[in-house]
Amino acid sequence: MIKTELQKKLGIKYPIVQAGMGPYSTYDLCAAAAKAGGVGIISTIGMGVGLSAATPDSATKIFGKGKPKDLIKNAVEGMAEELQDYPDAVYGVNCPVSREFITVARRLFKGIIEAYEENDKVREKMKVIITSAGDPLPWAVDAKSKGARRQNIPLKEKLPGITWMHVVPSVGTALRTEKAGADFITASGREGGAHCAWRDTSSVVLVPEVVKRVNTPVIAAGGFCDGNSLAAALAMGAVGIQMGTRCIATQESDFVQMWKEAIVERSEEDTLIARGLFGPMRFLRNKQSLRLVDETIKGASDLFRGIPVPSTNEIMKLEMEGLSKMLDEDEENSIILGGIVSGRIHEIPKVKELFDSIMEDAEKIITNLPKQVIEPEKKEVVAK
Repeated sequence: MIKTELQKKLGIKYPIVQAGMGPYSTYDLCAAAAKAGGVGIISTIGMGVGLSAATPDSATKIFGKGKPKDLIKNAVEGMAEELQDYPDAVYGVNCPVSREFITVARRLFKGIIEAYEENDKVREKMKVIITSAGDPLPWAVDAKSKGARRQNIPLKEKLPGITWMHVVPSVGTALRTEKAGADFITASGREGGAHCAWRDTSSVVLVPEVVKRVNTPVIAAGGFCDGNSLAAALAMGAVGIQMGTRCIATQESDFVQMWKEAIVERSEEDTLIARGLFGPMRFLRNKQSLRLVDETIKGASDLFRGIPVPSTNEIMKLEMEGLSKMLDEDEENSIILGGIVSGRIHEIPKVKELFDSIMEDAEKIITNLPKQVIEPEKKEVVAK
């Protein structure tokens, strides 16, 4: 049976983390993933309406109106209640800490901390905080002494007992994350959906190199969807996988049906990268994402040279329009986020069925691999 450091640390059945995705809710998906034996994650991008350019106004149709602090507090308290009858279920929150979202992030963490301090059930069930899309060091304890220019909320101090994960696109950021004191580093290759790296580094290169360069345990992300890829991640030295696109295409996922079906219908050649709401983003190929590529070439072409570049008003307008069209299920004019792994996703299962099959297949692959690739050493018979 597979048993990794991730499973041991959190007491979970499977070494699988459901990614925090936006801009819409992952509340139902989080509950399903936690009940299925993985780590369920609440997404927060949609909670920043009016405060961050990264949050489309249409997100209020999903989350309702309210302050980020109140929205996240209600979500984490509700999830703790939802999981009370599942003693081994574990959940967490993903919060981007990019420059575009930093004001919202601070308010969200205040709500998370309040819920954690005031609610026994939250302290019992909420075990994970994932930060992403930015610098982890300002969120460390004694951040300035570690080289940060500023001190944000010290997460490990304010949330004692929480397991902190940070998503990284490079070895350099992984080293900075280790310096910050995160418990796990999630190494995400550029083939992942939605927010991705400025440089074109794949998971099969990034994951083993991060494992080699840090002492902190590593979770693999970007292109993982089944038992084969879990086995590959473990072979590269990771202690688990994080899945985003694969989890969207599940029955319990909060995402609209058109989004799920679009993932299933796409091949491995049907994604594009363009400048997005924060940094580069990977989209499923359609008319709207092609328009985004055209505008990126016009106003933010350094992205294709691997150089960080600001967004433009036209890019922001196209993306907001596309995200709004998603709620109308207008496929060609929607922005549909998704990874290259869409080409390996062919059905929309229940989360439990998915997680069970991933673990079962990975264990079979790992068990059978030596028989398939290692030839037994022949003993030389010496004549007497």
